[in-house]
Amino acid sequence: MTIRWLLISESDVPEGDAWLGSQERKVLATLRFPKRRAEGRLGRYAAKRAISAFVGVGELNRIEVMAAEDGAPEAYVDGSKLDSGISISHREGQAACTIAPGAQLGCDLEAVEPRTPRFVTDFFTERERVEVEKASASARDRLVALTWSAKESALKALRVGLRRDTRSVEVEIDALETSEPGWHPLRARVSPEGRSFEGWWREEAGFVLTVVLP
Repeated sequence: MTIRWLLISESDVPEGDAWLGSQERKVLATLRFPKRRAEGRLGRYAAKRAISAFVGVGELNRIEVMAAEDGAPEAYVDGSKLDSGISISHREGQAACTIAPGAQLGCDLEAVEPRTPRFVTDFFTERERVEVEKASASARDRLVALTWSAKESALKALRVGLRRDTRSVEVEIDALETSEPGWHPLRARVSPEGRSFEGWWREEAGFVLTVVLP
């Protein structure tokens, strides 16, 4: 399966709302706080750009990205639902979108930055906490960001998000200290179902991006 992905920055988002569909404008008009509205525009623009390239539709206002009842994003082109899973994530003025034809997936973008020991204790499994303790000082922040990001990606792929305990997902990261660019494998196991997901990660300019497929 081919997974398409796109990463953009806030400076890429056009001024005005001509690129938004009518339903998207209504949704964004309900967001009272400027930060929430800016994040909503950023995430939608990333998604619409990715979908545009995927389906070959140049007019972005023909593409609409709307939240389903469970909160997961779904894409529509000229009012018809796109038969592909999409996932969106944004962090600190950056946004990512991933697309998988005919399959649900999850993606998450996180900054590589220091996190408190309390964060790891509260949200990581015992095995993950041991891996963090074993990591070198230079790799610790990356491992924590990747583990958290992969958990979020897996929960998005399940279409439950952070409504579910993050410790129900246990993550294994491959090639943590690699200096090679590009994508690297990871695995996520979901309890109590015992399901195993495959995924990938990459680092871009101080951010890590993870993608997980059920």
